[in-house]
Amino acid sequence: MKLKSYIIIGYLVSTLLTILAVFWAIQRMLIDKREVYFLVGITLIASFIGAMISLFLLSPIFSSLQALKLKAKKIANKDFGEPVTSKGPIEFQELGEAFNDMSTNLQQSFSSLAESEKEKRLMIAQLSHDIKTPITSIQATVEGILDGVITPEEHTHYLTTINRQTERLNKLVEELDVLTLNTQEKAPDSPSEVIFLDQLFIHAMNEFHLLIDQENRDINIQVTPESAKFTSQYDKLLRILVNLLNNAFKYSEPGTPVDVKGHLTDQTLTISVTDKGTGIDEKEFEHIFKKLYRIEGSRNMKTGGHGLGLAIAQELSHQLGGEITVQSQKNVGSTFTLSLPIHHENSIN
Repeated sequence: MKLKSYIIIGYLVSTLLTILAVFWAIQRMLIDKREVYFLVGITLIASFIGAMISLFLLSPIFSSLQALKLKAKKIANKDFGEPVTSKGPIEFQELGEAFNDMSTNLQQSFSSLAESEKEKRLMIAQLSHDIKTPITSIQATVEGILDGVITPEEHTHYLTTINRQTERLNKLVEELDVLTLNTQEKAPDSPSEVIFLDQLFIHAMNEFHLLIDQENRDINIQVTPESAKFTSQYDKLLRILVNLLNNAFKYSEPGTPVDVKGHLTDQTLTISVTDKGTGIDEKEFEHIFKKLYRIEGSRNMKTGGHGLGLAIAQELSHQLGGEITVQSQKNVGSTFTLSLPIHHENSIN
């Protein structure tokens, strides 16, 4: 039964009780019959007028309830539309505002879920492609060796290709593991330790020793002050630097230099990696730290890439309380800079 029906029935019962009370009082008072009819008529008229006034006053509540009902049905169909305008008592106006807030939050949640689902589909598609490409290359090479298409003299060359593609797969799995572990809210932090900035740079360069020799790279390292040391999480900082260096090598041609600079003050650690590569268009700045986003120029590079390196580096920098920014000019080069706050227990010697 609707609220309006309850109110009407309530008024009818109230009017009936009023009439019965009037008859009872009249019988006790021995009033003339004509006066009885007059009193009953006045009672009925007064009750009717009271009911009309009450319904008129309650009409904003009924319209507000109807609007909320229609809005709820639309929300159930993910049609958020315009906000509800509630009339009547303050309580109903507050209810309408709360309903609108709920609708807005739901709309944002649905939008976020849709965006996450879209990103998930793109990620799966991109990862499928990145995994399938080296596997196809390995399979074709193995079949060529087994079928005799590849001569024994060529085995070394093609086995090197298999090894390179295997390393590519391993790197992809490693990056996915790092990204998964470090984006978990309750992932335990590695312990902080005293880090010498120059040693951090040397350890990072060791991972690219062979590549640097093969590509005849000049690596320019600058640390100020020379004996700079501080306290932080070594593993995360090393991963950030390695990923920034890998990005620099990937987006620049062999033979071009890479500059690595570190500067430590009482409050801030700054590490920058500069290449003389393809550069980045300014409109891509907001996308380069997204997972699986790759700048077009890298896809033609022999090193390839999965679009996870910068996303991992930025995620780790946020965990350390820092931020990675980029400055770049098309066909000139790029500089990626990590800025990290240094806490009171850190020191410079």
